[in-house]
Amino acid sequence: MSSLAGHALTGFTAYLYSTGNTGARPRWAAAPFVFLAACPDLDYLAVWLLGYGAQPRVTHSLLFAVVAAVVVHRVAKTVGSGLRLRWLLLASLSHPLLDLLVGAHPVPLFWPVQPGVSVRGVLPSAGGPSLGNLYLWRNLLIELGVLLPVYAVLVAMARGWAWRRWRPWALCSAPIWAAFVAWSVSLSR
Repeated sequence: MSSLAGHALTGFTAYLYSTGNTGARPRWAAAPFVFLAACPDLDYLAVWLLGYGAQPRVTHSLLFAVVAAVVVHRVAKTVGSGLRLRWLLLASLSHPLLDLLVGAHPVPLFWPVQPGVSVRGVLPSAGGPSLGNLYLWRNLLIELGVLLPVYAVLVAMARGWAWRRWRPWALCSAPIWAAFVAWSVSLSR
């Protein structure tokens, strides 16, 4: 699975992308995006508190992602937030897709039709949640090194920034990004 930081960053990026070049949405509106991007892992509460772990983890299915986004959209609509369903769907669908890119475990994307999908991972697994776990910190660094440059480019594009404005940054960060991708892929061999 991807890390909580990676999921939250993806949700925040979906929020920034949804604001486009206006940036007109209030900061609190980022919360539903971050929640949707991270909420499939709430099933860990059942594991930690009750010792119950469902298999397959249906919270990681496309069906769950769509239902969660629709529910959040309806709730947001009642408070007049104006959040668009398509951007909430993007945030919600990001979770199972990021976990699929880790490739550590099959992801039940098409549950209940198909039990699980596996691919060769390009992102490192989050590792055990312990502050003393050095693999957790190494993998978090790698994951952020892979995701942050991509998300920065997406936000720059959504904001309508001219290529000449962010080209120097993109050209300088591309080799560093490629090194993080190579490091991540080398871990899965």
